[in-house]
Amino acid sequence: MKLFKKLSTVALLMLLGTDLYAQNSDAEEENDVVKIVYQCDFPDIQRIHLMLNTINNAASYFDKHLIPYEINIVAFGPCLQYMMKDFKGTGFVKMPYCEHGGPTGAGTVSRFKSLKQLGGDNINFFACGNTMKKKHVKDEQLQDYVKKTPAGIIKIVNLQRQGCAYVKIK
Repeated sequence: MKLFKKLSTVALLMLLGTDLYAQNSDAEEENDVVKIVYQCDFPDIQRIHLMLNTINNAASYFDKHLIPYEINIVAFGPCLQYMMKDFKGTGFVKMPYCEHGGPTGAGTVSRFKSLKQLGGDNINFFACGNTMKKKHVKDEQLQDYVKKTPAGIIKIVNLQRQGCAYVKIK
Protein backbone atom coordinates (compact mmCIF):
# COMPACT_ATOMS: atom_id res chain seq x y z
CA MET A 1 0.00 0.00 0.00
CA LYS A 2 2.86 2.38 0.83
CA LEU A 3 4.45 1.65 -2.54
CA PHE A 4 1.14 2.40 -4.27
CA LYS A 5 0.88 5.75 -2.46
CA LYS A 6 4.44 6.65 -3.43
CA LEU A 7 3.92 5.65 -7.05
CA SER A 8 0.65 7.60 -7.10
CA THR A 9 2.44 10.67 -5.78
CA VAL A 10 5.20 10.32 -8.37
CA ALA A 11 2.63 9.87 -11.16
CA LEU A 12 0.73 12.92 -9.96
CA LEU A 13 3.92 14.99 -9.88
CA MET A 14 4.82 13.79 -13.39
CA LEU A 15 1.38 14.88 -14.60
CA LEU A 16 1.82 18.17 -12.78
CA GLY A 17 5.17 18.61 -14.50
CA THR A 18 3.61 17.86 -17.88
CA ASP A 19 0.80 20.30 -17.16
CA LEU A 20 3.29 22.94 -16.01
CA TYR A 21 5.24 22.45 -19.24
CA ALA A 22 2.09 22.80 -21.35
CA GLN A 23 1.04 25.88 -19.43
CA ASN A 24 4.53 27.27 -19.61
CA SER A 25 4.39 27.76 -23.37
CA ASP A 26 2.11 30.70 -22.64
CA ALA A 27 3.95 31.59 -19.44
CA GLU A 28 7.30 31.96 -21.23
CA GLU A 29 5.79 34.50 -23.60
CA GLU A 30 4.51 36.48 -20.64
CA ASN A 31 7.69 35.94 -18.56
CA ASP A 32 5.61 34.38 -15.79
CA VAL A 33 7.38 32.53 -13.03
CA VAL A 34 6.36 28.97 -12.17
CA LYS A 35 5.76 29.01 -8.42
CA ILE A 36 5.58 25.97 -6.15
CA VAL A 37 5.25 25.57 -2.38
CA TYR A 38 6.07 22.28 -0.66
CA GLN A 39 4.58 21.57 2.75
CA CYS A 40 7.08 19.64 4.85
CA ASP A 41 5.53 18.59 8.15
CA PHE A 42 6.58 14.95 8.39
CA PRO A 43 9.62 13.21 9.88
CA ASP A 44 9.66 10.17 7.58
CA ILE A 45 13.06 9.94 5.90
CA GLN A 46 11.72 8.16 2.80
CA ARG A 47 9.17 10.92 2.22
CA ILE A 48 11.90 13.54 2.71
CA HIS A 49 14.07 11.91 0.04
CA LEU A 50 11.08 11.63 -2.30
CA MET A 51 10.36 15.32 -1.75
CA LEU A 52 14.01 16.21 -2.38
CA ASN A 53 14.00 14.11 -5.57
CA THR A 54 10.92 15.89 -6.92
CA ILE A 55 12.33 19.32 -6.08
CA ASN A 56 15.65 18.44 -7.72
CA ASN A 57 13.87 17.15 -10.83
CA ALA A 58 11.71 20.26 -11.10
CA ALA A 59 14.64 22.66 -10.61
CA SER A 60 16.79 20.77 -13.12
CA TYR A 61 13.97 20.77 -15.66
CA PHE A 62 13.24 24.47 -15.26
CA ASP A 63 16.95 25.34 -15.45
CA LYS A 64 17.45 23.19 -18.55
CA HIS A 65 14.50 24.81 -20.34
CA LEU A 66 15.29 28.33 -19.09
CA ILE A 67 11.92 28.55 -17.37
CA PRO A 68 11.83 31.05 -14.51
CA TYR A 69 10.76 29.39 -11.27
CA GLU A 70 10.42 29.76 -7.53
CA ILE A 71 10.29 26.72 -5.26
CA ASN A 72 9.47 27.23 -1.58
CA ILE A 73 9.82 24.57 1.11
CA VAL A 74 8.01 25.34 4.34
CA ALA A 75 9.07 23.18 7.31
CA PHE A 76 7.10 22.89 10.51
CA GLY A 77 6.44 20.27 13.14
CA PRO A 78 8.81 17.29 12.97
CA CYS A 79 10.17 18.36 9.56
CA LEU A 80 11.92 21.34 11.16
CA GLN A 81 14.77 19.00 12.13
CA TYR A 82 15.87 18.93 8.48
CA MET A 83 16.44 22.69 8.53
CA MET A 84 18.71 22.65 11.59
CA LYS A 85 22.50 22.60 12.00
CA ASP A 86 22.59 22.55 15.82
CA PHE A 87 20.30 20.47 18.02
CA LYS A 88 21.71 21.35 21.45
CA GLY A 89 19.03 22.29 23.98
CA THR A 90 16.16 21.73 21.53
CA GLY A 91 13.31 19.26 21.40
CA PHE A 92 15.02 17.52 18.48
CA VAL A 93 17.78 14.91 18.34
CA LYS A 94 20.21 14.85 15.43
CA MET A 95 19.50 11.62 13.57
CA PRO A 96 22.11 9.55 11.69
CA TYR A 97 20.31 10.14 8.38
CA CYS A 98 21.21 13.84 8.58
CA GLU A 99 24.82 12.94 7.69
CA HIS A 100 24.49 9.50 6.05
CA GLY A 101 22.08 7.71 3.73
CA GLY A 102 19.76 8.50 0.89
CA PRO A 103 20.44 8.13 -2.84
CA THR A 104 23.88 9.77 -2.68
CA GLY A 105 24.82 8.38 0.73
CA ALA A 106 25.60 11.89 1.97
CA GLY A 107 22.46 12.37 4.09
CA THR A 108 19.76 15.00 4.15
CA VAL A 109 21.94 17.95 5.20
CA SER A 110 24.04 17.57 2.06
CA ARG A 111 20.98 17.11 -0.16
CA PHE A 112 19.26 20.25 1.13
CA LYS A 113 22.47 22.27 0.67
CA SER A 114 22.91 20.87 -2.85
CA LEU A 115 19.36 21.91 -3.73
CA LYS A 116 20.05 25.44 -2.51
CA GLN A 117 23.23 25.54 -4.60
CA LEU A 118 21.40 24.19 -7.66
CA GLY A 119 18.51 26.63 -7.45
CA GLY A 120 20.17 29.60 -5.79
CA ASP A 121 17.64 32.35 -5.18
CA ASN A 122 14.97 30.29 -6.96
CA ILE A 123 14.72 27.90 -4.00
CA ASN A 124 13.65 29.14 -0.57
CA PHE A 125 13.51 27.31 2.74
CA PHE A 126 11.28 28.53 5.56
CA ALA A 127 11.18 27.40 9.19
CA CYS A 128 8.04 27.81 11.28
CA GLY A 129 8.52 30.20 14.18
CA ASN A 130 5.73 28.48 16.15
CA THR A 131 7.52 25.11 15.96
CA MET A 132 10.84 26.77 16.79
CA LYS A 133 9.33 28.30 19.92
CA LYS A 134 7.67 25.04 20.98
CA LYS A 135 10.87 23.03 20.44
CA HIS A 136 13.24 25.71 21.82
CA VAL A 137 15.09 26.20 18.53
CA LYS A 138 17.00 29.47 18.21
CA ASP A 139 17.47 31.31 14.91
CA GLU A 140 21.20 30.57 14.90
CA GLN A 141 20.48 26.83 15.10
CA LEU A 142 18.93 26.87 11.63
CA GLN A 143 20.95 26.22 8.49
CA ASP A 144 22.28 29.50 7.09
CA TYR A 145 20.04 29.37 4.01
CA VAL A 146 16.80 28.92 6.01
CA LYS A 147 14.53 31.90 6.68
CA LYS A 148 12.23 32.05 9.69
CA THR A 149 8.53 32.69 9.19
CA PRO A 150 6.14 33.36 12.10
CA ALA A 151 3.78 30.48 11.24
CA GLY A 152 4.44 27.76 8.66
CA ILE A 153 0.83 27.15 7.72
CA ILE A 154 0.18 30.87 7.22
CA LYS A 155 3.28 31.08 5.00
CA ILE A 156 1.87 28.26 2.86
CA VAL A 157 -1.53 29.94 2.58
CA ASN A 158 0.06 33.28 1.65
CA LEU A 159 2.29 31.65 -0.98
CA GLN A 160 -0.74 29.89 -2.48
CA ARG A 161 -2.55 33.23 -2.61
CA GLN A 162 0.46 34.58 -4.52
CA GLY A 163 0.02 31.88 -7.16
CA CYS A 164 2.11 28.97 -5.87
CA ALA A 165 1.06 25.44 -6.74
CA TYR A 166 0.76 23.41 -3.52
CA VAL A 167 2.60 20.10 -3.16
CA LYS A 168 2.70 17.73 -0.21
CA ILE A 169 4.41 14.37 -0.48
CA LYS A 170 2.26 11.58 0.94
